[in-house]
Amino acid sequence: MLKKLLLVTLLFSGYSNAQCDSVQVPGSWIVSTDDLLSGTYVVAGDFIVQPGVTIYVKSFANNGCGAFKVYANNIQMDGTINGDYSGFSGGTGGASASAITSTSGHSTALTACTGSSDAGDLAIEGGLAGLPGVGLGGGLAGMNGSGGSGSKQTCGNFGDGAGVVGGSGGAGGGAGGSYGGAGSNGANGGNASITVTVDDVTINTNVPTIGGNGGTGGASAGTYGTAAGFDISLGSGGAGAGGGGRATNVGTQGAKGGAGGGLVFLKATSNLSVTGNITVKGENGLNGGNGGNGDDSPSCCSDGCDGCDEKTYSTGAGAGSGAGGGSGGGIYLETSTNANITGQLFAGGGNGGNSGAKGSGVTCVYTNTFCTDNSVTTGDGTVGNKGGAGGGGRIKIFVPDCALATVTPINNYNAGTGNGSAGIGSYEYVCGYATLEENIFSNIQISPNPFNESIRIRLNDQLVDAGNQIDLKIMDAMGRVVYNESLNPQLEVVISLGDLKNGYYFVQLSTTQNSFTTKLIKQ
Repeated sequence: MLKKLLLVTLLFSGYSNAQCDSVQVPGSWIVSTDDLLSGTYVVAGDFIVQPGVTIYVKSFANNGCGAFKVYANNIQMDGTINGDYSGFSGGTGGASASAITSTSGHSTALTACTGSSDAGDLAIEGGLAGLPGVGLGGGLAGMNGSGGSGSKQTCGNFGDGAGVVGGSGGAGGGAGGSYGGAGSNGANGGNASITVTVDDVTINTNVPTIGGNGGTGGASAGTYGTAAGFDISLGSGGAGAGGGGRATNVGTQGAKGGAGGGLVFLKATSNLSVTGNITVKGENGLNGGNGGNGDDSPSCCSDGCDGCDEKTYSTGAGAGSGAGGGSGGGIYLETSTNANITGQLFAGGGNGGNSGAKGSGVTCVYTNTFCTDNSVTTGDGTVGNKGGAGGGGRIKIFVPDCALATVTPINNYNAGTGNGSAGIGSYEYVCGYATLEENIFSNIQISPNPFNESIRIRLNDQLVDAGNQIDLKIMDAMGRVVYNESLNPQLEVVISLGDLKNGYYFVQLSTTQNSFTTKLIKQ
């Protein structure tokens, strides 16, 4: 028997690159070496993951579906299935501020002498926000930082005027992803400084010095899915970090949000044993962008005293706040007979990223025996805060008979840490679920199976007599609904499905309290 199983394993290795497709395995499948997999696998025999072996779930972001689903006769999972960070993608971080504009035509005055005897203005754009996370509970991105502005320097016949431009604010941080628990909001970005200290220097005031404020943080999305139903999903991504504001120098770009945890689904017709680890943790968000540092332009006047009054300065810019963490993913375990689940099940959310570094101001000190000593110092910007924390995922276990089940896993479905508090996920152990299905959905007939053009569904008297609406869903191997209809209580109904592609499907019948799912094949 062992030789036969090993042979099937070798033959099956050719399917290891399958993504979201449904793959039929005509025998038992023993996983004896580490592998990278995603998609749905319908195993005719047993599915076994040996001790010390890890199945890595190929991520949604890398041409995978982020999910690993197995339907088999017996399932024995003694190794590890690692779906960490395999769920929906985190958002890209925002760009740092870069643009400088001038209505007077002096946009280069921060770094060069431009129209040295002309009054003029400068305006700096704020740091740019990142992108939202992917998924139904993807965290929302923050807002752009506001810009800074001020006057440029001028050279005069009897006195020079220094220019001081406020740096811009950093963009707001990303919110954490949500699934079973809600992610927390992102934090506001850092502010630029408006502080200027002078000694024997005249500051031009034709345009006031205004420092930009940090953008507001992104809001979290709501939770989705149910705590106790038969649904399961990937975790959602956190939004990207805010970009840093600009001063004389450009800041840096914000980094990406954390990806959500993946999805692991194991359903056994007979026995289900999980003594190893299943992990679908959300990814930590990364850091916000650094604020740009202030600096001074070259001395622009040729009067023999190249003091601090001959330059254009900027204050330090604000930092971008961090990216949101991804939410935990989904773990679904179901058996029709016996269960032994004593391993570790992890579906925790990721942490929010940190703020970037604040932009520093600049100091000019001028001393000369024949000229007046003078100085200018501009202030530092401020830091932002952490990105939003990712919410916890969902863990669901369904067994038919409490007396035949040992279900004592080590669970973790906590939220991550970050700006504010995110919600924990959900853990649901449903004991005796099959009895509920069998009572109301006993003797359901769906034929023919396999089918070509249509199927005939014959309900039982109990369902019809109850008079409740019955919802019919037909889903493909990835759980996508391809047919949906509400049935009036009647003994028999014919459903035309000729447009479906050949392959493996599920038929789900549900009332307000119970549901029933079975396999269906179109050929």
